[in-house]
Amino acid sequence: MSKTSILVAAAIAPGAKSPDMNAVFICDEIRRRPFEMTLVEDRIVDPRDVRPLLASIPPSAPCAVVLVGPFEETEELARRCLDQRAHLVVLRVAINGDVVRIAARDPRLKELVDAIQDLVSKDSSQPSQRSYLIQLPAPANEAGLEADAAECDGERSPDETGDEEPLALSPPARLLEAAIEWVHALLWAAAGRLFKTGGESVEFTRVQIVDWLEERDAQTPFMFGNGAVADADAVLTEALDAAGKSSEPLARVVNALGLDSLEFRILVLALGPELDPRYQHWISLLMDDPGRRVGTLGLYADLLGLPSRVACDIARSGRLAKWRLFEDSKGGIPAADAPLRLDSALRAWLLGSPDGLENDPALRRILRNAPWLGARLVHDENRARQLIESIGDSGVWVILAGDGGPAAWRALAEAGARACETPPVRADLSGAASIDPLDSAETGIRLARLARISRRPLLLDASNPDADGASDQALRALFNAIGNAGETTGALIASDPARIVRLLGDQAYRIEKELPSAEARLAALRLAAETASAHFTDEAAESLANLYPLQIDGMEQAMGIALARPLGDGPDAGRARFITACKEVSAEGASGLAQRIEPIFDLADVVLPPDRKGQLEEIVDNIRFAPKVLEGWKFRDQLPYGLGVTALFHGPSGVGKTMGSMAVAKALGVQILRIDLSRVVSKYIGDTEKNIDRVFMEAQLSGAALVIDEADGLLARRGEVKDAHDRYANLEVAYLLQRMEAYEGLAILTTNLRQNLDSAFLRRMRFIVDFPRPDAAAREEIWRRCLPPESHELDNATFRQLGRRIELTGGSIRQITLRAAFLAAAAGEKIGPAHVAHATRAEFAKLGLPPVELDLIEGRAAA
Repeated sequence: MSKTSILVAAAIAPGAKSPDMNAVFICDEIRRRPFEMTLVEDRIVDPRDVRPLLASIPPSAPCAVVLVGPFEETEELARRCLDQRAHLVVLRVAINGDVVRIAARDPRLKELVDAIQDLVSKDSSQPSQRSYLIQLPAPANEAGLEADAAECDGERSPDETGDEEPLALSPPARLLEAAIEWVHALLWAAAGRLFKTGGESVEFTRVQIVDWLEERDAQTPFMFGNGAVADADAVLTEALDAAGKSSEPLARVVNALGLDSLEFRILVLALGPELDPRYQHWISLLMDDPGRRVGTLGLYADLLGLPSRVACDIARSGRLAKWRLFEDSKGGIPAADAPLRLDSALRAWLLGSPDGLENDPALRRILRNAPWLGARLVHDENRARQLIESIGDSGVWVILAGDGGPAAWRALAEAGARACETPPVRADLSGAASIDPLDSAETGIRLARLARISRRPLLLDASNPDADGASDQALRALFNAIGNAGETTGALIASDPARIVRLLGDQAYRIEKELPSAEARLAALRLAAETASAHFTDEAAESLANLYPLQIDGMEQAMGIALARPLGDGPDAGRARFITACKEVSAEGASGLAQRIEPIFDLADVVLPPDRKGQLEEIVDNIRFAPKVLEGWKFRDQLPYGLGVTALFHGPSGVGKTMGSMAVAKALGVQILRIDLSRVVSKYIGDTEKNIDRVFMEAQLSGAALVIDEADGLLARRGEVKDAHDRYANLEVAYLLQRMEAYEGLAILTTNLRQNLDSAFLRRMRFIVDFPRPDAAAREEIWRRCLPPESHELDNATFRQLGRRIELTGGSIRQITLRAAFLAAAAGEKIGPAHVAHATRAEFAKLGLPPVELDLIEGRAAA
C-alpha cells in the first residue's frame, strides 16, 4: 500500500497566536512515520483550505483528514469532504473547552495515528463507514476529571453522532505517566536542594542550573520541598497497585518479573534519563560531574533512602540482576559507582518498540520470528488449542516427540497459537553447539524474560542439534537457566526424547501423546492438493504421499509454489502443477554427492523381451501399491527391514540398463538420484560410510529413485583381509548392505559384471533383471526409435537390413543415428542411407571391430 496523504486541520482560537497544541502533537507523530504517511504541505491546515487541497491530491491516492476542534464546528466540513472524495477517511478529534489535552509523549498519539492508517487500509466506499469521532479519554490526574471524555460538557455521546462510527482508543499509559512525574519531582527536588544550599564546589553557572530546573508548566510555583515528592510518590504507589494485569509495558514488566516497590523505583529512575534530557543534566549536577549523564546505583539508593539498606535489599532479592534488567550486570549487582543503564532490548520495548525484546542481540542466533509452515494443513484444531493452553503449566516442560515427526509438532503448535491468537516465542536450537555454555545460560534467561513479559508460550525446537558433547553442554545450560528463572517452562520439540530428558536433569516434564502419522499426513496432503486446485483419488493420494515423503511443512510449501504459478490448460493441469511443486520441494537441499536427473524415457521406449519388460512394470507396481500392501494389509508388521524395493539391472554395456532405470522412475513420476562414486568413495576412514548415509537419507526425504551405475565398483566381493585397506573396504561394503536393508525407497543398481558382485547383495535384491544383447527384431525396433520420423528418408526395407546386418547394442545404435543426423544437417538434407552407412563405419572403427561394408540401396532392392 502507498503512503497515506494526511491533512490535519485546526482553526486558531480568537486571541491565540498558534493552532491548538493537540493538532501540533498529532502532526509531530505523523512526521515520525515517513514510510507510512505524509503530511500534506507539512503544516496544520486552516479548515477553509481543506477542500481545495483535497482536490489537488490524485483520486487514487490513500487519503485521510483529521479535524481538530469542537464537535459542532467540524461536523459540516466533515460531511462536505466525504461528499467531495470517494474512499476518504475523516477523523474528528472532539476537543471541547480544553478539557482533553494531549502531551508530546502521550501514548494516545501513537494509538490515534495507528487508527488512521488502519481505517484507510479498510478502503470502504460507504460514507457512514468513513467518518469517525475520536473521543480521547482524559488523564486521570487532570483536575479530578473522569477518564471518559464523552462525559465532558458540550460533547455528544457516541449514540448522538449520526452516521459516524465512534472510535474508542485504549486508556493512556497511566503507570508510565505517574512514573515520569515521580522521577521529575524526585530529581528536581534533589537538584533544587543542592542549588539552594549554594555549595561552592559545584562547578555549574547559575544560568545553567536555572535552565535545568525550569518547570514544564510556567504557572506551577518553583519549590524544592519534599511535599511535591511525597505527592508524586503517593500517585505512583496508587498507579502501581492499580496496574494489575494491565497491558501497559511498564506494568507488564513489574508483574511478569515480580518486582517489588523498591526494585520498580530503581527501574524507573534508570529509565528517566531516556525520557527527558533535563534529567541527564540534573543527574550530572547531583553527581558533581558534567560528563556523567547516567545515574549510579549509589546515587539512586541515596535518593530513595538509607543507601546501605537499599543496596542490601536489592542484593537480597536479586531480581534486578536475575532478569538482566541492566547492562553489563551478568547476573550480579552493579557497583555503586557504575552507570546504571537499562538493558538495551528492555529499554527499546519500554519506549514503544513492539519488537524490542525480540531484537535482543543475545537471542539473534536462535530466535525465529517467522511462523513454522504446516499450520494451515492441521485438521485437529481442538488438539492444537489444548496443546498451547497446556504449555506454561507450573514448572513442567512439555516434550513433543513421536512418529509424527518434528514438522508435525511444529505445525500443530503453530496452529494452536493461531487459534488462541497468541504468537509463540519460537527458538531454533540447531546452532546450540556453537554457543558457549556461559552464553547459553544468558540466552536461556533472556528467553524466559521474553516469554514472561510478552505473555507468550515458549516453543524450543531441539530436533536438529548434533548429539555431541559441546551441544549437550550448551543445551543443558540453556534448559537449566530457563527452569531456574521462576516458573518459566515451555514446549520442547524433539526427535530424541531420551536425550532431552537426560539434559533436563531433575526438572519436571511430561511427554505429549503421540500424533497420528500416516493418516494425518495423508489428510494434510489432500488438503494441500485441493487448496492448489489439484484433485486426487484416495489411491492416487496414497501413491503420491508414498512417492514424495514430504512432511507437513513441505506440503504447505509445495501448495504455495503451486498456487504461485498459472494453472495452465487441460483437466489435469492442477494435478501436474501440484506434483511438479512436490518434486521441487523434495529436491531442495541436494548434497552434491549424487546427480539429480529428470527421467525422459517411458517404459514403451525400452526394447526388451516381454518377460524382462514385465519385470520393469512389476517394479513400478511394487512402489505404487506399497501403502496398500504394507499398511492396509499389515505386511509391515512382518517386515522389520527390507521395506524398500531394490533391483539389479545387469548385462553388457549399451543394452539399456540406465534407460530402463529412467523409464521406471518416469512411470512413478519421480526424479533419479544417481550416485557419483568419485564423490562418495573417500580415502579417509569413515567418510565413505558418512557419504553413503547422506545419499540414502537424501533419496529417502526427496522420494527420488536411487541409481548406482557400475555398482561393481562399490559392491565388489569382500575378500580376504590382508592389510588395513582390505579391512576398511570390507567395512564399507558391510555398511552399504545394512543401509540398503533400512532404505524404504526404490534403489536400482546397474552392472556389466554380475559375477563380481558380493553374493550377499544378490540375496537382498527383490528384482534381478537381465538385459540381453538385442536380437535382429529388437535391433530393428531400436533403429526405428532412435530415428524420429521427420528426420529421415529410410524405408522399412532399410530398417530391416540395419537390424540384421548391424549387430550392435542400443547404445551404439544411438551413437550412429546421432552422427548420421549431424552429417545430414551439414549437407542440408534429411538422414539417408549414405549418412547411416558412413556413421556405421565410423562407429565400428571406434569400437575396434572389423569394418562392415554396407550398400543399403542395393540391400533395399534385394529386400
